[in-house]
Amino acid sequence: MRKFLRELKRRKVYTIAVAYVVAAWVLLQAAATVLPIYDTPDWILKAFTTLLFLGFPVALILAWAYDLSPQGIVRTASLDDHESGSPVSDPGALTGPTETPDNSISLPSGPSIAVLSFRNLSGDADQDLFAQALCGDIITGLTQSTHLFVLTAGAAASLEESGQDTIEIGKKLGVSYLLQGSVQKSGETLRVSAQLLDAANGMQLWSQNYDRQLSAESLFAVQDDIREQIVATLSDLHGVIYSTQSEKNIHRPTSSLNAYECLSVALAYDKYLSEENHLKARESLERAIELDPEFDEAWSHLSWIYTDELVWEFNPLPNSMERALDAAQHAIRLAPKNYHSHWLLSRVYYFMQDQERFLTSSKRALELNSSDGTTLGLIGMYTAFSGEWDRGIEMMSKAKLLNPSYPDYYHVVFGTAEFSRGNYQGALQELQKATIVDWHMLEIFLTASYAMLERKEEAAEHLEKAHQLLEDLGVERARKFLSKTFPFVPEYVDTVIKGLEKAGLQ
Repeated sequence: MRKFLRELKRRKVYTIAVAYVVAAWVLLQAAATVLPIYDTPDWILKAFTTLLFLGFPVALILAWAYDLSPQGIVRTASLDDHESGSPVSDPGALTGPTETPDNSISLPSGPSIAVLSFRNLSGDADQDLFAQALCGDIITGLTQSTHLFVLTAGAAASLEESGQDTIEIGKKLGVSYLLQGSVQKSGETLRVSAQLLDAANGMQLWSQNYDRQLSAESLFAVQDDIREQIVATLSDLHGVIYSTQSEKNIHRPTSSLNAYECLSVALAYDKYLSEENHLKARESLERAIELDPEFDEAWSHLSWIYTDELVWEFNPLPNSMERALDAAQHAIRLAPKNYHSHWLLSRVYYFMQDQERFLTSSKRALELNSSDGTTLGLIGMYTAFSGEWDRGIEMMSKAKLLNPSYPDYYHVVFGTAEFSRGNYQGALQELQKATIVDWHMLEIFLTASYAMLERKEEAAEHLEKAHQLLEDLGVERARKFLSKTFPFVPEYVDTVIKGLEKAGLQ
């Protein structure tokens, strides 16, 4: 009997039962309110109630038999498959491709993760359901990450219940990372704690507490808020997992890396914009598609690197934008639902000054995943740069809340927005928070902001740095550079040029 009850929990039958009852109750209340308005016969409400009642056992049977995985709806593995203590017999059915130490493989071997049950520390049985539902939501959210392989909800259940430690669980599941956590309620205050562990050694890589005021009315909003923040912090391109992967591989020779490792090296460029890092990123991504010509993520990020040959004038080669457009479109042909590819295509269109296609592609990216911090933040940046300052900054502010590991250049964008409002002191405060070294965009706006505040000595200092970073810098050179970044707001470019002229730019 105990084994059967444990199996009910593992297959999330309890969760489905509670969710069904709540949803049915809401639907009945709505029907009882709305149907009399249209003078519908009593038998319609009775029939509707009967259908909901008959649907309950059907929902429980489906919950028992099937589970939601990154590959779609699959049959749930039986508990006996796991209780033998052996590793998962078919990890591909749970996680997609598995990692291998062979660096010569051509398929991307990205990181994998298992989410352990969140413990209820409250002594309040009602919080068991919340902890279980939050855990399931986090798993679902993580599966949206393009190359993070996520085990299904029940994969670790039997190993946890057998009392094995986290390192042993990680080894038997064959994953790179383990996420564990706890839920504790005191009065109206809820605390959710989460920790990411390296499955190989149990080392804690990240931890965070989320404190929220909880009420019956706010339950689902709190659950969604915490889930969004945990998922974004871990899985977006500026998240803990991708950053950890980058740090492991950044100093290794490109020739020794497999396709996914090449991608992880390239992702570091977005946090450390420089000509040197741009070149390393380009070499890494071109190596990735040599190893795996169907690696969609490598193709889409190549479009980003090729575009920056034009935008920031890093390591320029002929036909930058043609190559960028081809790479982004090829990525989408390989994986039409990869939201990264759609936003990177929108970026190509932005710098080709095709505003309509920029808006269409960015909208599609957000339809596919509106909770990815990197996607939301970068689309917000170009939305702001196109002249929709308030809307763009609102998107970037949400991205910043979703993932505290946002890149430094967010502050440059916030500074440009304050500059657009004539708040030059506010612009300066944001720009000074950016610690990017040798980026001409930052130096230009620092120069213009200091000049507008009549702080001539500081303006001259940053103008000199801008001269060092942009060859033959003059008014027309600066205008050409800024017009690439702000193609739809020429009057804004004029204001920045005015600041540069006040600083002494000839």
